[in-house]
Amino acid sequence: MKINILGTDYEIRKASEKEYPKLSVMNANGLAELYSKELIINAEMNPNSGQEFANFKGFENKVVRHEIIHAFFRESGLVDYTTDEDLVNWIALQFPKMLKVFREADCI
Repeated sequence: MKINILGTDYEIRKASEKEYPKLSVMNANGLAELYSKELIINAEMNPNSGQEFANFKGFENKVVRHEIIHAFFRESGLVDYTTDEDLVNWIALQFPKMLKVFREADCI
């Protein structure tokens, strides 16, 4: 799937650890390959892989948001923040709540 982040096209794709070994090496659910403009989501991420998810789709959505946020920082010129996993993860987790409040406040 192609998405546009601040004027730059990125490809979001699911890949197995065999297809994209870097996922396994980094023990990652997703990766933002900022130079090749690809957001790779681990297709093998599943509730039976040793990780327990009460809401798997919610977790998968958070992983996609997480990788998109890396790309937003990159395309905004905030390169130092692209490696701040705590900040990126906080935004990915809190964004749905923030969006809800923005909608309630009618400020979108």
